[in-house]
Parts: sequence; structure tokens; C-alpha cells
Amino acid sequence: MNTYRFSISWSRIFPTGSGSTPNPEGVAYYNNLIDTLVSSGITPFVTLYHWDLPQALQNYGGWENATTSELFEDYANACFTLFGDRVSFYEHWHHHGLCLYLADC
Repeated sequence: MNTYRFSISWSRIFPTGSGSTPNPEGVAYYNNLIDTLVSSGITPFVTLYHWDLPQALQNYGGWENATTSELFEDYANACFTLFGDRVSFYEHWHHHGLCLYLADC
């Protein structure tokens, strides 16, 4: 195996969906995973959203609330900053085409 695809949980990085400081335990978890992959010669391939919207954002309307997409941008940028020195490949949405068929992504 030379690549490994996994998802970063938005809630693990920002438990309430937003914030200026990422959750240190969540960051440590992914740093450990990424470091282990890289040291084993395995390329990490990260999915940023795998159907796990933080509950606090769902309570405010989820993706139908325009603020959610702005907060997703903040979350994605935090991931690029935190992990980008070791992760070169990102996918924004897991199975993004399903949103065409579902009423609420």
C-alpha cells in the first residue's frame, strides 16, 4: 500500500464547528496518524468532509445556513495549515456527487 485515504472529522478539530483555536487533542490525533503514514512511506490522502457536520452547525440550519460554508472554509484552511506540510492531497467532500440526489448534504 502506498496511499491511505481517511477523513478528518470537522468536530474533532473544531467541536462546535468554529473557533480560533483548534482542539489540541484532535490535532494530536491526526498529527500522529499522518506522521505514522509518512514515516512508513505511505502518502496520506485526506477527505475534509465525510457527512459529519458538527451538531452545533446542524442546529443552526446546517448547509442551508450560508455561514456554514464560511465556517467550512475556516476549517479547511486550518487543516491546510496544520497538516499541509505532510499532506499534499485533499478531497473536499466524500462522494460529493451524492449531494445532487439528496435533499440535505
